[in-house]
Amino acid sequence: MMWYVLFGLGVLVVAGLAFYLGQILFQLRAQQQRQQQSLLDHQQKQAKHQQYLLDSILLIGKATLEQQCELSEAALRIWVLLDNLQPDLAQSSRWPGLFAMYDCVKAMPTHDARKELDKKELRRQDHLRQQTEIQLKDAIETDIRGLLDLLQQRH
Repeated sequence: MMWYVLFGLGVLVVAGLAFYLGQILFQLRAQQQRQQQSLLDHQQKQAKHQQYLLDSILLIGKATLEQQCELSEAALRIWVLLDNLQPDLAQSSRWPGLFAMYDCVKAMPTHDARKELDKKELRRQDHLRQQTEIQLKDAIETDIRGLLDLLQQRH
């Protein structure tokens, strides 16, 4: 009789442990599915962001080649976007015209900080920017054409 009781208790313990293990496995599977979905969501968000960066570069580049965007503005925007899209492409040796223009204007104040400059300093910066645009116009346009061709081939 005692063996039956012990056997019954053993069966209950094993059944309880099996049930507990089943719950743990179910929770693990649910957690893995949530992680997989989270990873997929992150990848989709990242792909959407990459496409936004690419589209922005293409739009600014085309507008610049059509003289709808100043060279300094284009260089500043394209360089930052390119560095975020593919840092390996944002090489000064690869796009020397774009980089030289970017390097010239990157530290120049914008918006409210620009409004706070005295007129003499503002004229000096504008003159420097305009002279640099004139000097680098052909190189910048060549770089933009090359960059647009490269990006359109890759994507």
